[in-house]
Amino acid sequence: MPYQIRKIFGVDFSGSKKACNKIWVSEGIVHDNFLKIHTCRPAHFFAESHDTQSCITALYGMIAREKYAIFGMDFPFALPSSLTEENNWKDFIINFPLKHASAESFRDYYRQKTDGKEFKRKKENEKGAPFAAYNLWLYKQTFHGISRIIHPLVRNNLACILPMQTPDPENPWVIEICPACTLKEKGLYMPYKGKKSDRETNRKMIVDKLEQFNIMLDDEIKDICISNTQGDALDSILAAYAVFRNMQTLEGKNPDELEKRERDVYY
Repeated sequence: MPYQIRKIFGVDFSGSKKACNKIWVSEGIVHDNFLKIHTCRPAHFFAESHDTQSCITALYGMIAREKYAIFGMDFPFALPSSLTEENNWKDFIINFPLKHASAESFRDYYRQKTDGKEFKRKKENEKGAPFAAYNLWLYKQTFHGISRIIHPLVRNNLACILPMQTPDPENPWVIEICPACTLKEKGLYMPYKGKKSDRETNRKMIVDKLEQFNIMLDDEIKDICISNTQGDALDSILAAYAVFRNMQTLEGKNPDELEKRERDVYY
């Protein structure tokens, strides 16, 4: 199925102990050049139980089932090529859970390898991503995202991870996105996560601007994004928007050699 009629999912991912409340998924479709968001909800709505493993497993199952969809997910799908031993990205993904048994061992491995320094991929630097993949604030997302979402999708040929893999019209497509990069590019990068009144004001300001980006939200979803103090609901909307604004280029993108190793980051 071509990109024009694929469903769009934006996923704000988490590997924390509270992942069922922290993982949010927005779903929408393209209608008359607008992205119409139909639902915005946390992972516990579609998981059998509320533990982290169940919620991540449920998300993986959703991706595998949605054959005619594009998913934007906000965790790194790769590390700098200078830090990886594999000759290509697919081997890196296949070997990842064999090399790293836990999030902590993953972070320790790369901190030891870099003497505690943090290195980002070329596209992360170019597009203003705030953290390296093994940064203290991101390493659990990276570990669980690669080992429990990307790895099984690639191993079982259940999705096309773009731009690395050729888009298959009969499989879901998955791209890496960065909400912070989106906000920076739009001049809206401001503190919006937290319970303070100014953070709520900033969330409302961002939500009010979304219509200018051809995003259609009903009042209920707007209220959800503003009231969700951690910003996860809003991030899932931004993830869906990153898919929407890039979907026309996904089918024809020809990645260069570095992108084949490190992937691209969409915003």
